[in-house]
Amino acid sequence: MRLGVISDIHGVGNALRAVLDDGARLGVDRWWVLGDLVLFGPHPVEVLEMLAALEDVSFVAGNTDRYVLNDDQPHPHATPEAASGDTDLVRRYGLMAAGAAWTRGVLDQAGVLGLLDELPDHQRTVLLDGTRLLGVHASPGSDDGPGFDTSSSDEEIARLLVGVDTDWVVGGHTHDPTSRAVVGVRVLNPGSVGLPRRLGSASWMMIDSTADDVRVEHRCVGFDVADVIEALNRRRHPNREFIAAVLSRGTFIEAG
Repeated sequence: MRLGVISDIHGVGNALRAVLDDGARLGVDRWWVLGDLVLFGPHPVEVLEMLAALEDVSFVAGNTDRYVLNDDQPHPHATPEAASGDTDLVRRYGLMAAGAAWTRGVLDQAGVLGLLDELPDHQRTVLLDGTRLLGVHASPGSDDGPGFDTSSSDEEIARLLVGVDTDWVVGGHTHDPTSRAVVGVRVLNPGSVGLPRRLGSASWMMIDSTADDVRVEHRCVGFDVADVIEALNRRRHPNREFIAAVLSRGTFIEAG
């Protein structure tokens, strides 16, 4: 059984198309989609339509999916007083709110906004060799805050795993492809499809399981960054300058 795991599509349709085509070539049987589906990119409707067309797909809600539905935003790292005096931070929060409103309006007009209401906060399965797999967005019990990455200490990751009863956990959120073992749990991250850290190369992960073995493969597939930026400008997306900068340098910075 081949499980494709993707996360953090962020409304970039051509990156998702490239990943799904790569998965089809490899014979992926099932897909897990671990949140942050639509906010920031120019193709939120196209992304949901592509995902809905998959024969076997399960979802997890991400923090930015919540922002689109509820007008939530990440908490600023500074105190409210300091944040209110930081004009750049205020501007970034204003742009995020505008992007969420733009995305919500486009999805509502297309009649697909309700799909985000149905997203659960985790997925579970047992692989063919008996490995218990938990899928989340950021960490067990949270769609935001710290997640699984390559730079956190074992102690930091262990705090995210307190009380978790599983063999492997896979989460997105940090956009950092990861595979490490902490306190007896294998921690995985597929990276980001739409806003990857590697320039122009959408990241995803395949878990290939048999009755005797499980193999994890991190994969990258190219997509047309210039086409994404052109679509952002053509559709007058409020976050077009920010997303163009992210796609050009391969780093993703939360508004907080």
